[in-house]
Amino acid sequence: MLGKFFRKFYLHIVIWVILLLLPFINYLYQPDKIVDFKPYSGLSHLANILFLATHFYLHCYIVAPAYFFGRRKVFILLIALGFTTYVALNYLIVYFNPDGELAHLTKENILFVRLVIGPGIIYSLCMITSSMIFLYGEQARQKELNKQIALEKTTAELTILKLQISPHFLFNTLNNIRWLIRKQSPDSEGTIVKLSEILRYILYEVDGPKVELFKEIDHMRNFIALQSLRLPVKGNIELDIESSLKNRLVPPLLFIHFVENAFKYGVDSKTPPQIQFLFKETKDGIEFVSRNKILRHTEPRSNEGIGLTNVRRRLQLLYPNRHDLRINTTDAGDFAVTLKLMTDED
Repeated sequence: MLGKFFRKFYLHIVIWVILLLLPFINYLYQPDKIVDFKPYSGLSHLANILFLATHFYLHCYIVAPAYFFGRRKVFILLIALGFTTYVALNYLIVYFNPDGELAHLTKENILFVRLVIGPGIIYSLCMITSSMIFLYGEQARQKELNKQIALEKTTAELTILKLQISPHFLFNTLNNIRWLIRKQSPDSEGTIVKLSEILRYILYEVDGPKVELFKEIDHMRNFIALQSLRLPVKGNIELDIESSLKNRLVPPLLFIHFVENAFKYGVDSKTPPQIQFLFKETKDGIEFVSRNKILRHTEPRSNEGIGLTNVRRRLQLLYPNRHDLRINTTDAGDFAVTLKLMTDED
């Protein structure tokens, strides 16, 4: 604790010691004059330093925090009171000086300069410096507070965004399971297991800000398997994982929107769908690719694009300047998404 105090205030201590020793520096160059040193001058200088240091820290850590922003009149009044007290201290020093300093100053007509102007300049410099230190500390504290607020806001936004999953998938899957059970299909049990794994993942695995990439991929496999149940025409659905892909932490449910979109627009009642998903390793992270033939053209709805907006927002919050999302439609009617994440800087 003592070490922390000295780390914070060592510069203050050095400056106050220099100010305290300032009148004695001349004796280093003219040591013979030390015989003229008057103890009363040393004591009066010490009293001035102690007064200024006390008011400096009272102002910086008590008066300014309490009154600078909210009660400015009280703040100014306390500074004026401090200055008046400092003038009174200097008057007492002059008055009790055994060398008759009061009479000398009165005779030379510089008493006002000695008691008001000189102390006014010194006290003003002291208060200005104290106020600057307070404002610098307040700015740093406010910056840290803003960071904390932004972090909490980001956490809240991410929690909301990752939970904004379309309920249509759940309803469609339950209908498919009902259809399989009616047919007494042997796939019905496996389908229920896959659905339970998906729900368990969403409810219990994505509470934190990151999940393992391979768990996210397993979730996508289950999702794709359930979506494939409702295909009216069998086609080619692929999820390829490069062998060099490394497991790492990624935001949960970040890729699932693109999978949903691929099935939404890449499936119709007549044409065999062509949908491919790919994960591969890059120099500083991962790359995800989604590609499908556009087989369904629907009129845009009012909530169309909310999912993509959420994904973009999450990427901006989690990977600022560390992601590259490209969405293209080719002349051949392919819809392609490429998302690169610089995950290795996490």
